[in-house]
This record gives sequence, C-alpha cells and structure tokens, in this order.
Amino acid sequence: MPQRRAILLALPAMMLSPALPGCAWMRNFGGGRPAAPVCVLSPDASKEEVIAYLNANTSKLMAWRTDRAMISVRGKVGIPIRVPASIAVESPRNFRLIAHGPVMGGKEADFGSNAEHFWFWNKQNEEKYVFRARHEEDPNRMRRFPIPFQPDWIMESLGVIEIDPDQVTMQPGEPGKQNVTLWADRISAQGFKVRKATVVDTCQGVVREHVLYDARGQLIARAVLSGHVPDARSLVVLPTRIDLDWPQAQLGITMTLSEIEVNPPHFPAQTWRVPDYPGYKIWDLGRDGSP
Repeated sequence: MPQRRAILLALPAMMLSPALPGCAWMRNFGGGRPAAPVCVLSPDASKEEVIAYLNANTSKLMAWRTDRAMISVRGKVGIPIRVPASIAVESPRNFRLIAHGPVMGGKEADFGSNAEHFWFWNKQNEEKYVFRARHEEDPNRMRRFPIPFQPDWIMESLGVIEIDPDQVTMQPGEPGKQNVTLWADRISAQGFKVRKATVVDTCQGVVREHVLYDARGQLIARAVLSGHVPDARSLVVLPTRIDLDWPQAQLGITMTLSEIEVNPPHFPAQTWRVPDYPGYKIWDLGRDGSP
C-alpha cells in the first residue's frame, strides 16, 4: 500500500502560486462613488436563463492550455514552495498538470486524466511509482490513491462541461446578494451518492464555486474561481485563479493562470497518455493490491 503521508509531505517540494491582484473599481474624476456594475442577468432570472447564459460561454470552450501557470499546495503538508506548471484541458475528460522543478525542463509532479484512467506521479516520492486508476474504480481501492482526485468534478471546475438544466434545481441567494446556487444529485463513477453545488454570480454571469458533498452532507471538495477575464479572440470568459480544496484530506492546491490559449488547434497525442518515467513503474489500482 502506498504511503499517503510520504507522498503528501513531498508535495511542497514542487508546488506553489502567488495570488493575482484583484480588479479594483475605477473612481470617477469627481471623487464620487464608483458606478454600479451593469449586470448581465436580472435579479429574478430563471434557472433556464442562468444556465443558458453559462452554457453559451462553455459551448465555445472545448479546450484550453497554458505553459504559464503557477501552482501551490497548502494544508498539513507544510510551507508551500512556488513552482511553474503547464496545464492542458480538453472536454470531456482530458486533463494534464505538470509541475516543473528549479532545473530547466525538469518535472516534479504529473497528474492527469484521459477517457479511461487518471494518474499521479511525484518525483520526490520514496516509492517509485506512477499511480493509475480507472474512472469507475472501486471506492475501497480509491482510498489507496495518493491524492483525493475526482476527475469529472475537476473537469467541471475547469470550465469545459456544460450544465444540463434537467439535472439541477436552483436556490436563490441571500437577500441583497447577486448569486444563486444550482444543485445536482448524482451517482459518482464509483457508485456512491454525491451532491454538487454550483454558485453563480448572476451579475457577472460567472461561476464562483463548485462544491461537492457526500450523502451525509459532508464537504468532499471545493473549487473557488476568481479573476475572470475574457479571451481577446474568442471572448470566452475564464478564471485566472482556481483554488481547489479537499478538507478531509487537509489538502489544497491553487492554480494561477496566465497566457491561456483557448481552443488550441492541436494537442500532441502523448498529452493524454499515462506517463512513463524512467525508474518508475506503473501501479494500477484496479489490478494490484499493493505496490
């Protein structure tokens, strides 16, 4: 069985991210109050209107990538260390994050997903394995995976999955706040019940949070999205900071993004392959009881 603690303690050696400065309201020359924002959705917008607006943005976003990301880790693993990263995303299940070390071109961590598998590799781990699992893996086996990784939830958090209006209900926000929550009850790929909340800023027309709960209402994972900006060419709106948290595992990862390429014309085939690192064997969670 892999040593989860050893793996998590090695994570700080490879991850970190600075916070981007937020957008400040422009003051007018007379020194008065800033102008009220022009909201893209009315305060009483229906569920169908909210989802249609969000999906209009998502429908234009099949994929994105950047080689100018910074990542960090936080939680019980200790003080985070800043490192650059490359991130690639393609609907519906292709995802790749590679953290680079201080040596030019050196890789420190690699985790990702394709149509069949998801994986995790850490150069600093004492056990020399690339950990691999199928999307439909037995939840009992998933407890042995080094990090809490819900690939489908990750893909939704990264903005490339549309919302099915027939699968959600809408809850209004608190009075005076311009947000709503979209709730969806689901069965995870591993066969257990989960509940997903999507918090929408109805004034800006963007998703602020994706939150995942188990059947008992306990928080599994949360993604907080901020720094939304439109792509100059496609006008797709994307967040430039994504904070991912798994409270039960006391683990958090921040991704700060810049120079995002929207809908790249081509990804190399190896982008979505389970990696093969010299000196590291593949440990298949569904096949092997332990490394």
